[in-house]
Amino acid sequence: MNFSIHDEKKVKELLEKSWEKAFRYNQIENAIYKNFIDDFDSMNTLSKKVRELLKENTYFNSLEVDNIVTSENWQTTKILFKTKTWEFIESVIMRHLTWRVTLCVSCQAWCPMACSFCATGKLWLLKNLEYSEIVEQIYFAAKLLNDEGNKLRNIVYMWMWEPMLNYDNVAQSINFAINQKKMDLSNRRITVSTCWIVPWINRFMKDFPQSSLAVSLHAPNDEIRKQIMPVDHTYPLKTLMSTLDKYVEETNKRIFYEYIMINWVNDNIKLAHELWKLLEWKLAHVNFIPYNEWEWTNSDWFKTTPRFIIEKFQSILKHYWVVSTIRMTMGDDIDAACGQLANKKSES
Repeated sequence: MNFSIHDEKKVKELLEKSWEKAFRYNQIENAIYKNFIDDFDSMNTLSKKVRELLKENTYFNSLEVDNIVTSENWQTTKILFKTKTWEFIESVIMRHLTWRVTLCVSCQAWCPMACSFCATGKLWLLKNLEYSEIVEQIYFAAKLLNDEGNKLRNIVYMWMWEPMLNYDNVAQSINFAINQKKMDLSNRRITVSTCWIVPWINRFMKDFPQSSLAVSLHAPNDEIRKQIMPVDHTYPLKTLMSTLDKYVEETNKRIFYEYIMINWVNDNIKLAHELWKLLEWKLAHVNFIPYNEWEWTNSDWFKTTPRFIIEKFQSILKHYWVVSTIRMTMGDDIDAACGQLANKKSES
């Protein structure tokens, strides 16, 4: 059975069994990841024998690109992939005005967490993606950016998720991304976002102490969180905060707390005071995310919080020395903003 060209171990075993010298893999690696050659016949540094060997035993793509759409301001590109088993997944490229380019990558086909405000969560989980399926998203985005004279700088595992529930494949793909001979990204430019699956946070802090952790908070108390995030029933705030204190102690890394602002749900000003008390004296950075409405939203329940209320939240946190930012919405015109991904095709 054929295997992914991105599976270094298997490719090396194939070369070894065929009596090829060890440096052949270095040639393959350089062609693919430095020159972005994704066609075996174009790998001119390899002999015809090696090219045929790779063509017969490996593949470049298990994912098929079904649709690509870019926002009118060109900052955001959403890519819809189809797996070999006909699941649809999405990844999104964000080109920031600072020239920083971020890829939000999927690690599951849809999501098992069932957060009530999220389009992806309404689809439920079909499967965990294989290592090669995650890596192919990264490689495709990096090649696309290279073709336009740009470069991938950051990867965020927070699109179709929960990353911690597919930890082994996610970890393997992170190692691929930070490998100097492959994507050559810094550990510090990798962020994994979680609904706070506590056991895997403990593992993540040991495996990737330099990478960043983002936690979906969305409310400063269990009562509200249980209404919008079922995971809180399993891992309440007390359990989570104890784990995150340990994370900071071990890594000395600031934790990013994601807080989606939903009008009349989690944006009462008194909650801002609860939030600063929860994060007081902690190494924390709060990202306030304006809620992005999507077509399945119950309009009587989920609405975007007015900007002035979000700014009031931020001012209260600032008063108590809790660092925060209001995230700029990107990609909402192509349903690529936070919480909007639902495998819906957009017009090209």
